[in-house]
Amino acid sequence: MNAEIKFVFFDMGKVLVDFDNQRMIDQVAALAKVSSSEMEKILLQPPHEIENRFERGEVNGDEFHSSLCETVGCEIGKDALMLAVADIFWLNTSIVHIVAQLRGVNFPIAILSNTCSAHWEFVKSKFALINLFDDRVLSYEEQSMKPDGKIYQSAIKMANRLTGCQAGEVFFVDDKQENVDAARAAGMQAELFVSARKLASQLKAGGVSVVG
Repeated sequence: MNAEIKFVFFDMGKVLVDFDNQRMIDQVAALAKVSSSEMEKILLQPPHEIENRFERGEVNGDEFHSSLCETVGCEIGKDALMLAVADIFWLNTSIVHIVAQLRGVNFPIAILSNTCSAHWEFVKSKFALINLFDDRVLSYEEQSMKPDGKIYQSAIKMANRLTGCQAGEVFFVDDKQENVDAARAAGMQAELFVSARKLASQLKAGGVSVVG
C-alpha cells in the first residue's frame, strides 16, 4: 500500500496545457523561409536538434537564436523567433478544477516538466493556472530531462525542502509512461495521465480529497 500523498507534481505539456509541435515547426519554417521538413530536422533531430538542446539547457535563448540563424543561413528577429517557438499551447480546461481545489486548501503542488525558457515564459504569461503552483523543476534549469534520474532527485529534494515529505509521499502525473516509470524508480508515486477524472480518483486513493 502506498504512503499518503503529501506533495503533487504535475507535468506541464499534455497535462496542464496541450500543444502542437507541428505548429512550432511550421511557424519557425515560415520565418526562416525553408520547408517544414527541413526545419523539423534542424529543431528536433541530430546532429542539430536545436530545440532539444534548448530544453536540456545546453543553450540559452540567445544561443538558440544565433544557432538557428547560422544553421539555416538567415536573419530572424529573436522576439519573432521566440514567439513562433512558443505560441503552440492551449489550456487543458478539464484539469483546472483539480488544480484550483488543491490550491484552495493550500495543498503543495509544483510543476515537473521538460521545457525551454521560451515555452515556460509563454505559458506563464498566457495561462493564470500556471501561476497557482508553488514552484517548478524544469529541464532547462536543471540541465536534465525526464526520464533522466537527476531531474526526479531535484523534484524530491524540492518537495522535502518545502514540506519535509519523503520520496514515497510525492506523487507525479505525466503523459508518458517512460517518465512515470522513471519517477517510480526514483521512489515517487506516479501515474500516467489519462483524464482529469482518473487523476482525481488516483489522488483520492492517496488521501488527497478532490472532486473529479
